[in-house]
Amino acid sequence: KSLTSAGRTVLNLALVVISSVAAIGAINLSTRESSDSSTFLLTADVVAPTLTLSNSYERRDGIVLGEGFYNDWGHLAEIHRSTRVEASTTVDDCLYGWTKVDTYGTETFTGYGDQVEMIFESVGWNGISLLIKCPSTEQTATYPVMVKYVRREIRLLNESDRSTFFDTLYTTYTTEQVDGERAYGKKFRSIKRLVSEHLLGAADKECDHWHDDAGIMTHHIAFTLEMEQSLQSIDKTVTIPYWDYTQDAYELDDWTDSDIFNPAWFGMASPSSKDHVITEGRWAYMSVGKQADTDGVRNPYGLLRSPWNTNPTPYILRHRYVYDEKDGGWTLPGCTDFSSAWSYNSLGEYFDELNGELHGPVHIMIGGQWWVNRTMNFSATNGGDFLLASKFLWRQGYVRCPELCSDDTPDDRCTCSCPDELTRYFRTSRDFLDQTGLFNLSDGLFSDWSNFATTGCMTPDDCFDTVVKALCHVGHAGEMFTSAAPYDPTFWPIHGLADRYLSLKRIQAHENETILSQMWSYSHDGNSPSDTRRVCDWSKVGDTMGLPDCYVGDCAGHRAQDLLPMGNFLDRNESYTNEEFYKFMNPRNEELPYIYDSFTQWPACTDQAICWWNTDGAC
Repeated sequence: KSLTSAGRTVLNLALVVISSVAAIGAINLSTRESSDSSTFLLTADVVAPTLTLSNSYERRDGIVLGEGFYNDWGHLAEIHRSTRVEASTTVDDCLYGWTKVDTYGTETFTGYGDQVEMIFESVGWNGISLLIKCPSTEQTATYPVMVKYVRREIRLLNESDRSTFFDTLYTTYTTEQVDGERAYGKKFRSIKRLVSEHLLGAADKECDHWHDDAGIMTHHIAFTLEMEQSLQSIDKTVTIPYWDYTQDAYELDDWTDSDIFNPAWFGMASPSSKDHVITEGRWAYMSVGKQADTDGVRNPYGLLRSPWNTNPTPYILRHRYVYDEKDGGWTLPGCTDFSSAWSYNSLGEYFDELNGELHGPVHIMIGGQWWVNRTMNFSATNGGDFLLASKFLWRQGYVRCPELCSDDTPDDRCTCSCPDELTRYFRTSRDFLDQTGLFNLSDGLFSDWSNFATTGCMTPDDCFDTVVKALCHVGHAGEMFTSAAPYDPTFWPIHGLADRYLSLKRIQAHENETILSQMWSYSHDGNSPSDTRRVCDWSKVGDTMGLPDCYVGDCAGHRAQDLLPMGNFLDRNESYTNEEFYKFMNPRNEELPYIYDSFTQWPACTDQAICWWNTDGAC
């Protein structure tokens, strides 16, 4: 049977149960007289008991899966984890026998008693069959159980589960795609394959097909699920935890002291090594591979990096400074930021916030940017806009980067630049910045020469010259601040927080507790160099120094009917458009393989009395 028809088997078995489970907890499917009725007189049918399902996490935290937002499913259990099933009331003289029914209708007897432990092995509708055998009657009650994978905050995982997650994630970083498929099956994804996929979408010269527009969430939630199912091909029990960085924003004076940067977890946030390489822990000297696909995106050294990131160091890199500005001027997104965004009522506004203020700073703060003239002190970058502006000029064709540099080419001979053939038509650097559009972006960062007086420039013209040199040179950036961000393992837990946040908004909108217009849209701010809606057609440029035809339009990948590059999440070879996947990731979707452990557990926000999810704002 297919998963759908098998799931319907259990649904048909418990059809009446679903409509009445909230009232009585179960339905008596059959009652017959016992062959030994003389030993016990029963004046009425034994009422089928209500059930309580719980696992060790629920009992530890005192919070049921999904915090009760899934009550209409009757019972909810976590796949591959021991679930305790308890009957609310029992009769002393009756025997209670428990049978588990999976999505394919297969029955497995589990044991006798008023409570048992059982492990569900398939996602979707399962069931529990309870035989109540009394001296005078036998009854069978059937209960529907929705089974899901459960994602938790990384610090809430027990030590065993957290170690398993990291060990399994590490396997994807150290196993080649061919070897992984041979060992674990077709759903295995090596990190090189996933980074290549992300680069193909985000580092295209035409435009960014994954970011800064409406497809931001669907691409990254689907991408996270693709990695999660890869991990599950290695160890079926694993999910990708989420990182609630609002806790670190509130509790720590220095975010780099967060537990997640423990050497055994993700490793140091900002290594002190000369090249910004992680030097201790499980991710120490984790290599960046070379692009094997002739059509794939690579840097001049052949590494799986953005073409403009000419760094030859073949390891994952991190640096908390953007040039000379600590953390790029950012702080981790906190409770006030999430609370402010909650007031928005359109999907487009939510996509914009989740693309930018609520998650973007994490990328910049971990990745960083460096390798500019050491005599220049760029202490004002407007949150990292130098790099975004360089990419803006690269897509327009003004910044050109080498196609190929041999492994022994010194990095100072393998750099990006703005060739004279392309810039000589601008009278001054000021004209270049103005006429390429940068004066109108970045809150006026590039139009005010005094922003760069710290570099040592003495006149406006000198300052504009200095800025153009830095933009054309580009410099180097850590993985998280580039199109190769998935190479940094911290990439994987950050999008789950965004998914969880949006899911709560959708749940409460469904319950009419908030408003969310879900028409496909995006709110462009028009200020960031990465969000200009500019699409550049390079088809007529070839190998010349010509410029592409750039125009304002919608970048392919962000329209409602554009296809996502990943799919087959239900093993049906299914594909998804943006709009279809947005429906699929609805937290109430029975076919979505996962749920979150909770939605309103934001401890840092509760501690600050910032409980935006409550209609009155009270905690």
